[in-house]
Amino acid sequence: MPPVVQPAMTDTTLPGATRRRVWAAPEVRSHSLVVMTFGKIYLSPVAGTPKPETVSALENGADVEALLGPSAMAIDLAMVRQIRLDLVTNTLTIDYLVGQGSVSRLRVAIGFATSEAADTVFTKLWRRLGEGFDLTPVKPDLISIVRTPLAALGGVIAATAALALTLSSIHDFVSPGTLDLPEWLDWRVVCGLGGVVMAILQIWLYRRYTRPPVRLELVRRG
Repeated sequence: MPPVVQPAMTDTTLPGATRRRVWAAPEVRSHSLVVMTFGKIYLSPVAGTPKPETVSALENGADVEALLGPSAMAIDLAMVRQIRLDLVTNTLTIDYLVGQGSVSRLRVAIGFATSEAADTVFTKLWRRLGEGFDLTPVKPDLISIVRTPLAALGGVIAATAALALTLSSIHDFVSPGTLDLPEWLDWRVVCGLGGVVMAILQIWLYRRYTRPPVRLELVRRG
């Protein structure tokens, strides 16, 4: 296992990049408090909405571990190996290592009420982790994206062709008045209606194909 490198302050650190950050319920759905310091992120279990004075004290430098108590989880940022932001559910997942001799890989999920809060925490955490992580936008599997629209498009094409051929045959080989069909209903009308439906399905297919990523992943190199 390669040696753990602690984050380091540099002359190029952005102003405010190392300032303590606090997010609280109900903005955070999965925890009462999320506190990000220079080297750690603390997660306090759900216990209702925290008091404003508690949030203020944390933001102004109070002892996090003493204020949150033993039930809070502390994750060393130097041990983080991967973070994942689900853009659909606004959930941030952190994979990290614990232990010295026998190292284990654990995972914790943080749910947010809004995309703005989830995006902010992801961005701040990315900045705290520093270089050494690669960002990967993850799109849904291409087959799963296009399967339903293509199946619907194929069904409409087949149904339109079959119905158009049937009506054409009826008009060619069946005497007028034998079947009680509207006079306006012929293969041209069927093809026109089928073309409209196929155009709508193609727009649906295009929208699904060009859909933005469903999640973002930051993975530590090596």
